[in-house]
Amino acid sequence: MTSAALRVWRAGFSHDRALFVIGLGVAVSLLGDLTLYVVLPTHTRAAGIALADVGLMLSANRLIRIVINGPAGMLIERLPRRRMLVPALFLGALSSLLYTVPGFWPLLIGRLLWGTAWAGVWLGASTMVLDLAPPERRGRYIGRLQAWFFIGSGGAALIGGVLTDWLGYAPALRVCSLLTFGAAVLWLLALPETRPVKPSRSAGAQAPANPGAAPPAGTWRASTLPLATAVALLGVNWLIFIGFLGATLPLLLEQRIGDTIVLLGLLIPLASFTGGLSAANQVLGLIASPLSGWLSDRTGNRWALAVGALALGTGALALTAVGYGTLIVLATMLGAVATSVLQTQVMTLAGDYAPRGQQGRILGILNTVGDIGSAAGPLLAYALLPLIDLSGIFWLAAGLIALFLPWTAWISAREARRLAALRV
Repeated sequence: MTSAALRVWRAGFSHDRALFVIGLGVAVSLLGDLTLYVVLPTHTRAAGIALADVGLMLSANRLIRIVINGPAGMLIERLPRRRMLVPALFLGALSSLLYTVPGFWPLLIGRLLWGTAWAGVWLGASTMVLDLAPPERRGRYIGRLQAWFFIGSGGAALIGGVLTDWLGYAPALRVCSLLTFGAAVLWLLALPETRPVKPSRSAGAQAPANPGAAPPAGTWRASTLPLATAVALLGVNWLIFIGFLGATLPLLLEQRIGDTIVLLGLLIPLASFTGGLSAANQVLGLIASPLSGWLSDRTGNRWALAVGALALGTGALALTAVGYGTLIVLATMLGAVATSVLQTQVMTLAGDYAPRGQQGRILGILNTVGDIGSAAGPLLAYALLPLIDLSGIFWLAAGLIALFLPWTAWISAREARRLAALRV
């Protein structure tokens, strides 16, 4: 096919097909990153680093995104979306290949490259989904993108753990890099362009209200508080569930379950079990995310779902602090549901309140705060380990989540009153 023929072919994609292509690329892009999360704490010798360096390596990709998310979010508003997403995915494949070179500096450079790549992949994909989503189906569209994220996270964790046990650390990551390169070629050929042909004349105007969900507040002054709350919720969500729990899960399982796990008579190595548990948790997220998006579109009560997710997350973290064996598995599963529902609602609320034509910069701010949280999580967790044990870390995490409950409940009630007044 010629370039012109490819453009015509892509332009004819239905929303379902476009969401499939976008989501598949997002899912595959996570292979190298999630594999590293699963195996790096227990394969430091193969990676050529010290255990004390693990926190930095698992945070470096997010630290660089703190700087580039804002500019990337503004850039995606002005560029055709493909110009950011396709090169970003090729860069992601290169970063996974760098992980296979032993030593501190190659791994750190690879992590910084991945952080740059993911900013383009995730901000671009989120903007494309908001481009496609009718206001009355915004929750469902965001839920579907989140579902692909959880497919990628779970599949990557499982595949990465199994490949590492089977092939070894470096060969497993080479396979991840090759698969990511294939996804980049797919995007080069099949990713449709979703940028509106004619930008809105009123860039500061709010997006049309969703009749089944919360309409925008109408002015920046009225929408600043709920938007700031949504941003803060994403930050604490990523700090705790991606930062603390994600970075310490291999150590947590090693301490509370052991080096090997006997399941249905089978002896399962720790890396494979960690990957399998991560995959199971992502399956729960895969179910909970689109379901909560559908429910929020139907009820129009995104804030109430966020409050429920915070309460569930508090309970899950408390259970993690005290549990052993099967109880730990249950606690991480409850946490997976909580974080997926919270993330879906926050992303959808950002779409509800963002002024039309400025979704990119709002997503940039949202992800910057999230990255600050998820970057700080591993650094704080590994810095605290010599001072308090894992139980203490998760009691601290439960307390941080619980602190947001009364404020979010107040915002929920405030927005419910505002909506009721608007509908009178």
